Amino acid sequence: MATNIETNGSSNTSNPIIDPTLPVEASQQDDRKYKLIQLPNKLTCLLISDPTTDKAAAAMDVRVGHLSDPSNAPGLAHFLEHMLFMGTEKYPDENDYSVYLSSHGGSSNAFTDMESTNYYFDVSADHFDGAMDRFAQFFIDPLFSKDSSDRELQAVDSEHAKNLQNDSWRMFQLSKSLCKKEHPFSKFGSGNLVTLKEGPEKEGLDIRALLLDFHKTYYSANVMNLVMLGKESLEELEALAEKYLTDVPNKDIQVPQFPGTPFGKEQLCKKLTVVPVRDGVRSLDMQFPMRETDSLYLKKPTRYLSHLIGHEGKGSILELLKQKGWANELSSGESRSCSDWSSFSISVELTDEGLEKVDQVVEVIFAYIALIKKEGLQQWIHDETATVAACQFRFLSKRNPMDYTCSLASAMQIYPGHHVLSGPYTIYEYDPDTIGEFLNYFTPENMLLSVTSKKFEGFTQEKEHWYGTEYTIEDLPKDVCDTWSKACVDSDVTDGQLKLPEMNDMIASDFSLKGIKNMPVDEPKLIVDTDRCRLWYKPDNVFDMPKVNIMVLLHTAAAAANSAVDSVLSLLYSQIMQEHTNDFTYLASMASLHCSVANSARGIEIACSGYNHKAHILLKRMVQAMTEMPDKLESALFERMKDKVSKQYQNFNFAQPYQHAIYATDLCLESTKWSIEDKMNALNSIEMRDINDFSRRLLSRFHVELLIHGNVSTDEAKDMADIVLNQFNASPPLSSTIPQMRVAQLQDGIDYVHRFQEPNEKNTNSCMVSVYQVGPMELHANAVLSLFHHLLKEPAFNELRTAEQLGYIVHTSIKTNGDNIKALLFLIQSDSFDPIHIDGRIEAFIDRLHEKISSMSDEEFQANIDSVCQSLREKNKNIGEESSKYWHVLTNGTFMFKRLELVADEVEKIVKDEVLAFYDEFVKKGAASRKKLGVQVFAKQHMEKFEEEVADGEILINSAPEFKRITPLFGLPPAVDLVAFKLQQP
Repeated sequence: MATNIETNGSSNTSNPIIDPTLPVEASQQDDRKYKLIQLPNKLTCLLISDPTTDKAAAAMDVRVGHLSDPSNAPGLAHFLEHMLFMGTEKYPDENDYSVYLSSHGGSSNAFTDMESTNYYFDVSADHFDGAMDRFAQFFIDPLFSKDSSDRELQAVDSEHAKNLQNDSWRMFQLSKSLCKKEHPFSKFGSGNLVTLKEGPEKEGLDIRALLLDFHKTYYSANVMNLVMLGKESLEELEALAEKYLTDVPNKDIQVPQFPGTPFGKEQLCKKLTVVPVRDGVRSLDMQFPMRETDSLYLKKPTRYLSHLIGHEGKGSILELLKQKGWANELSSGESRSCSDWSSFSISVELTDEGLEKVDQVVEVIFAYIALIKKEGLQQWIHDETATVAACQFRFLSKRNPMDYTCSLASAMQIYPGHHVLSGPYTIYEYDPDTIGEFLNYFTPENMLLSVTSKKFEGFTQEKEHWYGTEYTIEDLPKDVCDTWSKACVDSDVTDGQLKLPEMNDMIASDFSLKGIKNMPVDEPKLIVDTDRCRLWYKPDNVFDMPKVNIMVLLHTAAAAANSAVDSVLSLLYSQIMQEHTNDFTYLASMASLHCSVANSARGIEIACSGYNHKAHILLKRMVQAMTEMPDKLESALFERMKDKVSKQYQNFNFAQPYQHAIYATDLCLESTKWSIEDKMNALNSIEMRDINDFSRRLLSRFHVELLIHGNVSTDEAKDMADIVLNQFNASPPLSSTIPQMRVAQLQDGIDYVHRFQEPNEKNTNSCMVSVYQVGPMELHANAVLSLFHHLLKEPAFNELRTAEQLGYIVHTSIKTNGDNIKALLFLIQSDSFDPIHIDGRIEAFIDRLHEKISSMSDEEFQANIDSVCQSLREKNKNIGEESSKYWHVLTNGTFMFKRLELVADEVEKIVKDEVLAFYDEFVKKGAASRKKLGVQVFAKQHMEKFEEEVADGEILINSAPEFKRITPLFGLPPAVDLVAFKLQQP
C-alpha cells in the first residue's frame, strides 16, 4: 500500500521534503490531476491523470550520475545507463522493450548527468500497463549480459567519438579538467573503450562486475523519483505503480554528496586561451563559482542578476558592446547547478575587433555590475520579472508527455513535492540581502576567464587529455584585476552609457478570453482572398489560452532562393532585421511575446507569438521597422551582420558529418539549394547598397499568406492583416515570377552515388545516407510508405546499431524534398566503418526485410497498423503545435489541414501484400522502380576506400549542380480550389 511521505525536514537518505497536507501547486489552466505518493520501498511517485491524453509516459530519475563513477572506470554510470536497455531477467531479449514501444506508438531515451540519471518513455495510452512492466524491470533485475556489454561498450565509445569535435563538449571537459583534482567534478563522465575496457582489464577488473556493483550500490528505491502520466484515474495509476515498482530494491542508501566547490583560489583569477574546432568561434566566457542555489528556489536570486546582466535594451552591456563593434551576442545565467555548488557564466560572442579588446569588454561588464551595486537593488525590477514568471506558469501550455515527465522527474530531486510544478517558474519572495550575497561573487578574484579563438592555434602550451583541446592557462595580471575591480560607468571605456533598464511596456495585463464559437476545431478558414493577400483565421477553441500566433509569408521572387546571391541576401536581410529591431523585440520577449523575421525558400516570413493583448503592437512595430530599415541601416551594423553570416557559413564545415551528408543530399535534389562555397562567394560580393536595394524590391511587390490563430476575433484578425498591407502597400506579384521549388527526378532502376571527403579532417566519423526516392504520392500510397517505414524502423536500429554496432547514430525516416516528393531515408554515422561498408550493411538489412514482414503474424501486423494510426491521430499538445501544422500545409500549397487524419484512414485499409508490393517496387535491390541516391562522407581515416570503383550499374555524381542541370525535374502539383475553405458569412 502506498503512503504519503511524512518527513518534515531534509535528509540525506530521502528525496526533498514532501508535506502530505500540501497539494501539488498546479497552473490555473492545468486540467490534469496530480498526486504524490511513496511506495513501501520509499520510491517517490508523482501521478498525473489526464483523461484526454493519447500518449502515456513515465520517467525515472535516479539520484546518481557520473560524479559517482569509480576512479578506475570513468564513464561507468553512463555505460550502465546504456546497459539497462539491453534486457532484463523477465524480458531477456535485448530489444523487447523497444519492440513493445515501437509496436504501440512509443519511444524512449535516457541521459546521464553529473548527479542524476534519467530514463523516460512514451507509449500509446492504451498500452501503458505493458510498458510500465518492462520499464520497471530496469531497476529490479537487469541482465548485464557479457555479450551485450562487449557490444554496448562500442556504442559508448562511438558516442564519445561523435562528440570529440564538438566545442561545447570540449569546453565542458576542459572546465572539469582544470578544477581541483580531488573534486568529483574533475571526472571524465562520457567514458570510452580506454576507460571502460582497456583500463579495467589492465587492472584485472571485470567491467560487468563493476556494473553489477555500481547498480547494487546506487540504484536504490529511496533515491529514485518516478513520474507517471496516463489517461487512468489517480487511483488506477497508483495501483499500477504499486504493481510494478514495489519490487525495486530499497537499500536506504545516502544520497551521494560532493561537499565543497571544485574551484578554489588556486584555480581562479585565471585566464584561459582556447583553440576551438570551428573557425568562426570568437567568444569570451566569465565563470563565477557560487554557493548552491537549489535551496533558494523561493527567492531565485540569480534570476534578478541574469535579467540585468543579460539585458539587451537601452543602456545594457550588450547595447554598448554592439555600438563599439565588439560583440554580437551576450547571455548570462547559471551554467552549473549542483547540490553543493553552482556557477554563473557571462558569455559574449565577440567580433574580430572585440577579440582584440577583451580587457575592455570585461571592464564594461564589471562596470555594469558596479552600477547595479551603486543604484541598489530595486523591488520594481524583481516585481516585473516575478510578474512575467507568474504569468508564464499560469498560462503554461501542455507539452509532449515524455518531455514533461522527464523534466518533472528531474525537478523532484530539487523541489519539495508541492512546488515540483511551480518551483522552476515562480519567484515567491524578494530578498535583497540574498541577491546582494550573490552579487558579491562577481569579482576578478573569483573568476575563470576563457577566450576562445582560432587565432591562438599554434601558440598554446597545454592539451586537455580526453578531447585534445589546445589551451593556455595563466594568472590574471594584478593591474588588470585592479582596473576591473575599480570599473565604473563614468570610465573612458563606458563613457556614462550604461544604465539600468526602463519599465517594460509590453507586459500583458488583459487575459480575458474571446470565447468564439461556431468555428471548426481542426482547420482555419479563409476570410480574405485577394490578389494581394490570403488571410486564414482560426480562433483558439481548443486550448482556451489568451495567446495568439501570427504567421506572415511575403511570397515574392525577390527573396526566393533562385540564385546563391538571392539566398544569401535573404539570410543577411533577416539577420539585419532581427538586429535592427532588437531594442523592442527583446523587451517583448521578456514579456513572453516573441517576434522574428526569417528567410525561407518562398520569401520572407514574419512570426509573432505570445499573449494576444499586445501582439498587434509588436506586429506594427516590426513591419514599420522593415519599411524604415533602408533609411536607417548603418554601415557598422551591416558589416557586423555580414561577418556573423560569414562565420555561420564557415562553421558549417565543422558540423557533424551526418549534417554534411543531408545537406549534400538536398544539394543533389533541390533546385533552390546552393553550396556553402557558392554562398560564401556571393556574400563576399554583397555591399550595403545591395541590402537596401533588396529591401526595396522585397517590399514593393509580393503576395501575403497570413495565418492568425488564437484568442482574437475575425475583425481583430483583419485589422492585423491591414497592419501588414497598409504599412507595406505593395503591388501583387506577377504570376510568372512566384517562386517554385523543383526536385530532381531520379531515373528508375538506377543507384546514384555522391561521395566527398569530410570537410573537418580531425573528425574521425564517416557517414552514409541512402535515399530511396518514391516521388509524389496520393494518400493511400503515402499511407503504405508510412506503415512500411514504421515496420522497419525498430529492426533497423536493433540490427544495425545494437547488434552490428555500425555507429552511434543510426536513423531512418520519411524524407520530403520540395513540397511533396517523398523518399525513404537511412542514415548511419560511424567512426569504425567506411561508408561503402555501411552501404553494404544497409542493403543486407533491406534484403532481409521481405522475409521479416511476410513472416509477421496477422496480430503483429495489425498492432503496427494501430500504432501508426495512433501516431498520425495524436492530438496537438498546445496552440503552437496546432499553428505549426496549419502553417506547414499553407506554405507548401497543399491546404490539406486534415492530411494526417486522412492518411490514418488509409493506413487502416492496408493489407500486408500492399506493403510487400511497395518493397518489391521501390526498395528491393534490382527493382524496376527503385531510385536510390547514396551520399557518402569519408573521414580522413577511411579515405583509402574513397577511390574505390562504384558497382556496375551505379552512376557516380561528381558535381551536384551539374547533376541537377541534366536531370529531369518532377512536375508541380495542380492548383487547389480554395472555395470550400472560405468562411461563409451569415
